[in-house]
Amino acid sequence: MGNKEFLQELTNVFKRSYPGLTAEAIICFMVAANEKDPTVGDVARVVGMTEPMVYQHLSTLTSAGAGLVGLVNTGDGRNIVQLTPEGEQLAASLNQAVS
Repeated sequence: MGNKEFLQELTNVFKRSYPGLTAEAIICFMVAANEKDPTVGDVARVVGMTEPMVYQHLSTLTSAGAGLVGLVNTGDGRNIVQLTPEGEQLAASLNQAVS
């Protein structure tokens, strides 16, 4: 499967269940799903955005939005992005869809 087909399949999976998510939010989710305990700063570095921009996109993925991720404050000014059970299921579905 080429990159274009891979991205199209990922987009299709998201759009079926979460039609309101932006491409940026989807990318932030994919980065968080593929890293072990990423911080918001880690996600920002990978996607090339500022931390405030990543927070904005992650807010649509939290329990207040899609319910796919949660933010855990480490007490030292960092927030770790953790997938919720629903987010874990979606990540597994995405992996299955593209393999």
